[in-house]
Amino acid sequence: MQKELTSNELCRYLEDKFSASCDFALRKLELPCKVKVYAASIIGLCDKAYISEFVIEPLFELADKKHLPDAVFASKLVRLDDSEKASFSILSGNVVVFFDLFGELYIFATDARAQSSRSISEPEGEVVIRGPREGFVESAVMNVALLRKRLVTEKLRVEKTTVGNISPTEIYIVYIDGIADKKVIERIKQRLSKIDLPTVIDSGYIEHSLGDSRYPLFPDVGNSEKPDKVAAKLVGGRVAVVCDGSPCVLTLPYFFVESIQSAEDYLKSPYYASFLRILRVLGTLIAVFLPGIYIALLEFDVSAIPHTLYMTITEARNDIPFTPFTELVVLLFVFEIIREVGVRMPRAVGDAVSIVAGIILGDAAIKAGIASAPVIMVAALSATCNFIDPPIMNALPLIRLANLVFARIFGLFGVAFFMLVLAAALCVKTSAGKPYLLPFVPTVPVGLLDGIIAVPDLALKRAPDETEGK
Repeated sequence: MQKELTSNELCRYLEDKFSASCDFALRKLELPCKVKVYAASIIGLCDKAYISEFVIEPLFELADKKHLPDAVFASKLVRLDDSEKASFSILSGNVVVFFDLFGELYIFATDARAQSSRSISEPEGEVVIRGPREGFVESAVMNVALLRKRLVTEKLRVEKTTVGNISPTEIYIVYIDGIADKKVIERIKQRLSKIDLPTVIDSGYIEHSLGDSRYPLFPDVGNSEKPDKVAAKLVGGRVAVVCDGSPCVLTLPYFFVESIQSAEDYLKSPYYASFLRILRVLGTLIAVFLPGIYIALLEFDVSAIPHTLYMTITEARNDIPFTPFTELVVLLFVFEIIREVGVRMPRAVGDAVSIVAGIILGDAAIKAGIASAPVIMVAALSATCNFIDPPIMNALPLIRLANLVFARIFGLFGVAFFMLVLAAALCVKTSAGKPYLLPFVPTVPVGLLDGIIAVPDLALKRAPDETEGK
């Protein structure tokens, strides 16, 4: 405690520091017990009713000044030891109370933040037909509470840190002790401590810094807006990173197999859930390799196409002024443009624009002789399958384009070579030090229980899961 500092000096310090801020409130109170007490806060961040009822009113009811340090009604009262901490506490949404008593300066802070975050609702990006509808909000404290509500265990650990050298943002590291890998936890702490940013507005600001690759093509950090989904991952040995101001919680490590899994798989028949997972794998392969295989067969290996089908394609391509490769690339780019327009426009307008643009442009292109029906079908099927795995859908268009180039130059050999290069890149990729293709490469039998084939009874009993792989 800084005994040389008095309440009057701290008052002048805070007034100078916030002199240009009209939302800074400093209240001087003359208590009946003949003690001057100051209460400092930021208007808008703090709940005025809370300050009046639980901070100021109890102070005026105090008769004996020796009980002054215990007068404030608060579930948590933190004593500060210098002016800088007092200033930071005020900016964090706390009300700071300070006074001189028996020749010593007392500085206390209590959380009086107004509940300004939106109410808990279903996240629009992860809509489910059956299952919990709760979604994270922009308050990190509330998000941690949602996880605690799901995981009622004393082993749940919550550690707090800050990131940002101008405006520090609260970051919470959440894991289950005894299940989460300690090396992963230490790796996350080290990477958070090395982040050099003015502030963190959203969890996406720190996502790339937490991953093993600086600019990954495939995501190596998981994210979700659903508490039940993150809670299940914590039970499975993951570590969650909760960022204040963001409804999206990050999870590490993240494996490729998670992109083909869904939280609803455990609420369906295991046979149907397994069928859906296989369907997602096939859809991903179609999104990446169908255009390349089409070009390779049409340009290099015509004999591999059934004669009737080849005649149909040839007839449809009569009078088309472009090569199949150019035609397909242009159509795929047009689809990406339509998708981006639909995303950026307001939802009521965006959906209509995407549907109308797709139908009109496709029909007009065929009638004008600019594109053939088979190419439009290939492009449409590939682009539609692009959305079957939302976590990796942003990577698939780029991989599809690269595969198209290999197919145009080397034919089916180029497609096969590109497939091997892609598989090799995924095999050497890691997430938080763990192999990205776990539990398949290397093979972890316990992790295979919930891989592509869903076995809910066995999968839900295990903890930890495939994160045990070394």
